[in-house]
Amino acid sequence: MTAPPHRLPHPDTPESRARWLHDIGGLSVEEIGWRLGLPAERVQALLDQRPSEAISAPGAAEGARLIRRLARRLRDRFGLGTVCIAQLPREQTEPRPLIAAAAARHLMRVLQARSAPGIVGVSHGRTIAAMVAQLPEIRVGSLRFVSLLGELTCAHAAYPNVVMSQIAQRLGAQAFPFPSPLYAATPEEAAELLRQPMLRRAAEMALQAEVWVVGIGRAAPENQLHQFGLIGAEDLADIVGLGAACEILGRFFDAEGRELHSALAARTLAPAAADFRRRRVIGLAGGTDKVVALHAALAGHLLQDLVTDSRTAVALLDEEEQAEFAALLL
Repeated sequence: MTAPPHRLPHPDTPESRARWLHDIGGLSVEEIGWRLGLPAERVQALLDQRPSEAISAPGAAEGARLIRRLARRLRDRFGLGTVCIAQLPREQTEPRPLIAAAAARHLMRVLQARSAPGIVGVSHGRTIAAMVAQLPEIRVGSLRFVSLLGELTCAHAAYPNVVMSQIAQRLGAQAFPFPSPLYAATPEEAAELLRQPMLRRAAEMALQAEVWVVGIGRAAPENQLHQFGLIGAEDLADIVGLGAACEILGRFFDAEGRELHSALAARTLAPAAADFRRRRVIGLAGGTDKVVALHAALAGHLLQDLVTDSRTAVALLDEEEQAEFAALLL
C-alpha cells in the first residue's frame, strides 16, 4: 500500500481530502476510503465531481499548491470545466510525455465516471498518440470510439485511425474509422464523399459522441498537416493571410476562436465549428510555441477541458499575473 502523506494542505472538505490523496498522495479509491472512513462508492463520487485538477511531482507540496491555484485561475478565466496541469521539472524541456500521462489519467476518470460517455471521438496528433500509449489495458463496457477526421498519413504514429484502433484495443471498445482524405479536392467532392454510406455513418457517429479528445495545432509551417503534405504552401499562405491562429480537426480559427471562411474550410471532411459547442471537448497541447493557438481555442470557447503543462499554463495568463506563478517557470 502506498504510504499516505502526513500533512494535507487545505483539507477543508471530504472532496478536497480525497482529491489530494488521489492526485498528490497517489492512493487508490479503496486506500482513500480506508483513510477517510468512507465507502469506495462515496470516494469515487467525490473524485467524479470534476473540479480543477493538478498533477504534480510527489513531495512538491508548494508546487502542488501553485498548480492547483493556477488550474483554478485558468478555469475561471476561460470558463473551463476541468484543467489538468502537468508540472514540468526544471531540467525537462519537452512537455509531451507529462501531458500525455496527465491526459490518460483524465480520460480514464471521464470514462469511469457515473455519467461516462458511450461514444468518444478522437482527433490526430503526436500528444494524443503518446496519451494512448499511457492508457491501461482494461475493459470499460460498451464504449465506442470514432475518428473525427479524414486520414492523415499511413506512415505516421499519429495517423488518426491507427490511434483510434489502438485506444479501442486497450479499452476493449469498438473502433470506427473515417476512411477518407481530410481535404477533398473540391467542395463538391467533399459533399459527394459524405454521401457514401461508410463515411456518412462515421460522420453521424462523430456528432453523437458526447466527448471529443482533440489536439491543437499551430497556424504556421510547423503545423503537422503542412508537414505531412496535406496542406500545400498556397493553402497555408491563404490561411495565414486570413489571420489564422490555431487548428483543430483540420479547421483553422482566428485569434478569437472564429473559424476562417477559407477555400480549404469548404473542402474539410471533419465536424464543423458549430459542433464543438455541443459536447465535452478535451484539448491537449503544450509548449510555449502553442500559447497563441491555445489562446485562440480558449477565447472561442472551443474547449471544455484543458490538459497542458505548467509553463504553458503560466504563459496563458496576463503578464502581471505570471509573477504570481514565477516559481513554476524555474
